[in-house]
Amino acid sequence: MNIRLYIENGFRAYYDRYYHISDEGFCRWMRPDVPDEMKVMDIDEEWSVWKLIPSQVTEQDIQGLEKEFGLKFPQWYKVFISTYAHYFDHIPEQDLHNPLDNIRDMYNPSLCHLGYLPFCWDAEYGHIFCIDVNHLEDEESCAIYAIDHDILFNEGVDIQASLEYLYPNFNAYFDHTFLEIE
Repeated sequence: MNIRLYIENGFRAYYDRYYHISDEGFCRWMRPDVPDEMKVMDIDEEWSVWKLIPSQVTEQDIQGLEKEFGLKFPQWYKVFISTYAHYFDHIPEQDLHNPLDNIRDMYNPSLCHLGYLPFCWDAEYGHIFCIDVNHLEDEESCAIYAIDHDILFNEGVDIQASLEYLYPNFNAYFDHTFLEIE
């Protein structure tokens, strides 16, 4: 399977599924301060509809991020963060100029020290989603977990016991989230 093509197609399918402008002029993919290269159209003086733009993230950029996190990333995740610049609302935004800044903001020393790569958040329920990279030699075994972010501020809490299993691997998370495959 060509992972890059699979993720490109998934991103485009997800984007297209929710790209429509209502009679009131609202579109899920609108926001302020969209760089000109990413604009589809301006809604008003402040808000614009954005589009997917091929990412400029390189393998060297990802290696630097792995060093910062102290973890090796699964191949699926590397491709995921280097495919498109975007402003999706449930994963860290990746703009054109600083595409990895919001991913850096996901860093959590407690999770990373235990071998869990935080990669997105569930703002509605206050959970951080993370990838278990302790079994990176078999990426199919790098399960996805959620943890309530408040737990990470409590000393003496068993973080691993507080993780809630979500998906068997990043591919399954991607399929469910972007392609809506159960």
